[in-house]
Amino acid sequence: MSKLEERESRRRSAAVGKFVEQPPVEAGSSRRRGRPKENRELKKRISLSVLPSVYEGIQKIAYVERKSVSELMEEMMEDYQKRHRDKLEEYGRLQGGS
Repeated sequence: MSKLEERESRRRSAAVGKFVEQPPVEAGSSRRRGRPKENRELKKRISLSVLPSVYEGIQKIAYVERKSVSELMEEMMEDYQKRHRDKLEEYGRLQGGS
């Protein structure tokens, strides 16, 4: 057995080699790793343009409240949506009851 064959044989018998040699797991297979998926709404990544002074202020508020800027912005948008629920309902009527 040549050195290359011997090295390849050792690689295949090693723990890492066992994982490398396995066929890929197909989507929908029952052999999933990690936590099972929950039925929850996924977050959407967006991009906002704001004045630097406004962003600095939001960063400071988030720091004091021990939250991320993302958490703070989500709360602010939820509050805005609650205050303007009538406009959301009007939009639903305009769209045909959606």
